[in-house]
Amino acid sequence: MKLLKLILIFITILCAVFLLRGCRRSSEEDEKRIVRWLNDTYGENAYTMKKNPENKRYFLVRLNKYPDLEFSVTIARDVKTRSSYLWSDVDEVFCEYAIQQFKKSNDISPDNLLYDDSIHYVYSAKASSLEELKSSYDKMIRFITFASEQYPVLIDTEVLGMRMDIDGIRLKGRDDSDKWIYLDIAEVKEKKLNIKPYEEIYNELKPMLMTHPQNPKGLTFHADVGRSFILGSDTFENCLYKNLVLEDAENDTPEKLQKIILQPGEISEPYTFESESSYEFTTLTVQAKNLSNAPCSLLDATIVKAIIHPGTGKNIYISPTWIELEDDPRREWVDPYKALGISPPKTEQEKKEGVPYKNAKVLFKMSEYDNRVKQVTLTFQE
Repeated sequence: MKLLKLILIFITILCAVFLLRGCRRSSEEDEKRIVRWLNDTYGENAYTMKKNPENKRYFLVRLNKYPDLEFSVTIARDVKTRSSYLWSDVDEVFCEYAIQQFKKSNDISPDNLLYDDSIHYVYSAKASSLEELKSSYDKMIRFITFASEQYPVLIDTEVLGMRMDIDGIRLKGRDDSDKWIYLDIAEVKEKKLNIKPYEEIYNELKPMLMTHPQNPKGLTFHADVGRSFILGSDTFENCLYKNLVLEDAENDTPEKLQKIILQPGEISEPYTFESESSYEFTTLTVQAKNLSNAPCSLLDATIVKAIIHPGTGKNIYISPTWIELEDDPRREWVDPYKALGISPPKTEQEKKEGVPYKNAKVLFKMSEYDNRVKQVTLTFQE
């Protein structure tokens, strides 16, 4: 028994020795890997490096050109895949420091500028017109110029990307829940800074500006594909910006649709929109009506009727409720009329035209065989 205990102790000591050697070897290899990355990225003798006294797996690095800034580097490991990768917070440290220094002498309110680890910089602007946007754009360019001149390392390491998020400018096809505009403004490729000029932004957004007031009494709905629609508010032209395509897009071009004139009170023929994806079969058929007192183009007419064929869609949004269109065995089926808080059709007229809901009428056409909605018809009531 004593001999067996001695053997077990010897084996335990031996394993511990090998484990310590393995850890030491791994640590040395990690350090060499970090040094190679630093040399390749910033050049030899361009930095100082020391182990973090609070965590030996991390190294603290300072670039000779920027002695006031210190960033961390380590070799991280994925336990599941057993792979390793180099991790550093250098981008965050330099990007946020540049923002802090810039804001000391530049007021960008009511706008905001933040670091984002995916694109590096995000400039959030509040503007209700393209003229106001120009002011925000100029402030953003001042920062890009400042950062590139004061911290050229951001150019050398290609981390001076800039995205502009715009709030306040209304575009065709958008509703209040989809009001932000996202524009890529600056990027660095092959150590060259490329900036999108304002003229290009202006020319891109000008044709897309919303030109008519939004009807607060409109009914918002989402048909599982594309953007949300506002019945009684969106014009037919808005529908062309909903990330859907006309079923007969070759013939129903914007130029041809513009030439179709509707008289006051006249309603258009039905037009069907569908997803560009071959995996989504939901279609949406709309009709527009001239609600003005003078002749107008079809593009300027207001959509007043929508027929949704769910296809592969399993739900639909009719403000403010999401409605399941087919029975799910995992939960109790909720009748779509009950989900909206209204009674099913009772009269022959309701069975034909739909049940009043807010400023519209809603009609669900059910399957004859199971709890499934085959078609949804929404009609705006003026």
